[in-house]
Order: sequence, then structure tokens, then C-alpha cells
Amino acid sequence: MKISKRRMLSALAAGCVLALTDVAIAQNVNGVTDTEILIGSHGPLTGPAAYIGLGARSGLELAVEEINSAGGIHGRKLKVLFEDDGFSPAKALGAVKKLVEDNKVFMIFGASGSNPTIGTLDYLREEKVPTYVSLASAPAVTHPFSHYLFRGATVEARLYGERFSEFLVEYNKVKRLAIIAGTDELPKNEADATTREMKKNYNMEPVIRVEYKVGDTDFTPQLLKIRDANPDLIMINGNLTEAVIIVRQARELGLKQPLFGSGTMVDNAMIAKAGAAAEGFMGPWFVPHFIDSTQPDMVKFREAWNKLNPNAPVGRPNIFDYMAYGDMHVVAEGLRRAGRDLTRDKFVAALETLDNWRISEVAQPRTFTDWHHVGNLNIQMMVVKDGKWVPVPWKPSRESAVLDDFRKK
Repeated sequence: MKISKRRMLSALAAGCVLALTDVAIAQNVNGVTDTEILIGSHGPLTGPAAYIGLGARSGLELAVEEINSAGGIHGRKLKVLFEDDGFSPAKALGAVKKLVEDNKVFMIFGASGSNPTIGTLDYLREEKVPTYVSLASAPAVTHPFSHYLFRGATVEARLYGERFSEFLVEYNKVKRLAIIAGTDELPKNEADATTREMKKNYNMEPVIRVEYKVGDTDFTPQLLKIRDANPDLIMINGNLTEAVIIVRQARELGLKQPLFGSGTMVDNAMIAKAGAAAEGFMGPWFVPHFIDSTQPDMVKFREAWNKLNPNAPVGRPNIFDYMAYGDMHVVAEGLRRAGRDLTRDKFVAALETLDNWRISEVAQPRTFTDWHHVGNLNIQMMVVKDGKWVPVPWKPSRESAVLDDFRKK
């Protein structure tokens, strides 16, 4: 079939217009070109909390490799710039400002703990930069509600309080609870929420609460005070690095009470580093299956992760690998639903259409709406038994009130 010269020129002109339109769109949206979507991320890659950022970064990298290998997002490849925040709010804010103002990223993927994340949120709200927080549980991520802030795999501190208090009082029959908590955001919020919910639902309060700082290595003074208080159970709130030492020192001082800790501590490194002292240790888990599971999706994830990280240290992949991996796929789904004509507001609106969505059994389902951006309300409990993490046969009986404040508005 012959094509007239006029028709050919017309088609070429139309193609040029479409191409120029794509370029114009890309030029008008930070972090978006005709071939790439640039995402900024931050987390601790150095210091005592480095296992958080290193894990999250590896999970991100695996998800991005899978997404790009499958063709990217409407022909665009994802690129992530990851900044080390050293687990410092000031450094986190500096990292985020660099990513937003200098690198012109499309969005921020929060891959750090609560303390650093809190330091970035006011700025990100003011700049109206879409921010998807994968790991930080601080209430300020979603309170007050912001059109541009989303919480992913981690659950809010209030839910910790609800679930922890019920598990400790009803399942473990605790009457005298001792708390040793870090002074940074995660442990403070966990301990506060658990204390508040125990008082509200059971008219009980901890018999003692002592504190420590990130980087501490000797917890003898705090543990001796706990020993004198004679609790039924000791709850440890904070990060894995300090928790391993606390667990060992508690047993060395003769404290035989059951130990319950934060989700950061449900890690094979706890068993490897604390040894026999970790036996019986309990804590929450936020994805459907544990690291060692033979469930097919988890086996597939583990094999892909090990291929990308052949010389991984003990305890990896960890919960942060899993959460960041699943959440980057959630972000990718939002980008797909936003369409080729991508803007920040279209991306936010697209995320709000997710209803019980997940990439696979690796991740908990995510649900967002235009009135709440709390993606996950699921916790299961784990315990170290015969040197392995296994699920505790317990399910909560109380309904969570986490979304009630959003409903009232």
C-alpha cells in the first residue's frame, strides 16, 4: 500500500509533537525524564543502627532491579539515590534537602528509623514532596494527616501499644512488667504506647521503667534496678545492637524472666550473637512469613536476594530488607496507576486506590484511602525456640483503634 508524502509528513509531525509533549512533561516534573524516574532515599549506613539502612537499601535494590528488568514504569526505569543519615535527625534532614533541592528527586522513600525520619517530615510536608515511609513507626508520619505522607510496612506506635499490652497481659499473664527502653523515638513511642494501653485496658502499670541511649554497651545499672523490682517479664524497646548486649547481660546477672522486644530484634543475628541467652525471646513480626520460611514466594525472594548479595553478614536478609523490598513494589504500582503523564499529585491519588494490594506473600497487603495513609495493621508474634524463630500461636482479640482518629475527621 502506497503512503502519500503528505500523510507521511503528517504522521512524522504528529510523532514529533507527542515526543516533545513527553519531554515537556518530564521537564516540568522534578525527577521525571522521558526515560527515568528518580527517587531519593535515606537510612543509616554507618553507626550502631547501620543494619537498618543497609538492609533497607538492599531490599530497595532488589525491587528496583526486578521492576526495571520487567520494563520499568511505562517505559521509564527507576533510579534510587540513597543517602546515609547516620541515624541522626539533623543528618537525615540534610540528606533529604540535598535529594530534593540539588538532585531534584520525584519523591522520597523513607528507609530509616523513627528518630531520623521525624527530623525530615515538616520540611517534606511544606515542600509537598510525596514521601513513602517504609520503616519508621512514629505517629508523626501519619499524624496530622498529610496528603503527601504514606506509611508502608511498619505499623504505628499506637498499634504496638494495643498488641503488645494484650499479648503481655492476656497471653503471658504478666502482672509486673519491667521496661528498658531507648531514649530515641522508636523505643520511647513503643514503651509509652504499651504503658498507656495497659492502663486503659487492664488498669495496670509497669513496676519500673529504665532508659538507655543508642550506642550504650553496659546496661548493668539498669538491669540491677530491674532485678530489684522483681518483674514477671522484661520488655526491651529499641534496636538490635543494644538488645543483644542487654539480653546477654540480663542472663549473666541472673535475670531469668521471659524477655519481649521490638520488631527490630526479631532477627537471626539475635540468635547468632546472643546465643543461648536468646532462647525464649519474643517479639513482633510484620510480614506474613519469617526469613527461613519454605513458602514459595519467600524462597524465591531469598534466592534472588542472595544472588544480589553473595557475601552477606549473619542475620541478612533481615526485616528491613523485606519491608523495603515489598514497599518499593508498592511505590512502583502507584507509579504505574498514575500513568505515563506522571505528576506528584497523580502519584498520590494513585496510591490512594490501593486496596489490599501486595506484590506477593513476601509482603503484607497495603490499603490506602483519601482519608488515611496507614498501609499495614498486621502484627504476629515470634519466639526463639530451640535456636530458631517460630510463630507464637496467638491472635489479638481486640479491634485496633488506630484509624479512629482519621475517621472522626
